[in-house]
Amino acid sequence: MSYRIALRRRGGLIAAGAAAGVALSGGLLIAAPGRLTGLVGFALVVAACPLVVAFGVPLAAGFGAIISGVAASLALWFAIGQFAAHLATREPIADWGDWWAIVWPLSIAMVVGGGGGFALFALGVL
Repeated sequence: MSYRIALRRRGGLIAAGAAAGVALSGGLLIAAPGRLTGLVGFALVVAACPLVVAFGVPLAAGFGAIISGVAASLALWFAIGQFAAHLATREPIADWGDWWAIVWPLSIAMVVGGGGGFALFALGVL
């Protein structure tokens, strides 16, 4: 019973927290010297916050656009985590493995969508 309650209460927080951790590590890599670390860092930031591309962050790198894109991405990660928690707890016995089984394909789709959006953006700019 306690897993069901924990899933329902913390599913969205775990998803948003993981995305924030990946974005923070990407931000640290962007700040580090070197092209490769900057490229990997930016890829991590786009993977964690795919909606920043929709807010035009590579070109319109204003503070408001970055904050709006990150906030919208984290809200979407929270919604995905809560949705996965809802689906995982429909069964009488649920644990974190059930939550991961549901959230994993949604996470891959969100990361691929963000990367695809960035690729289309880069092709349009070049």
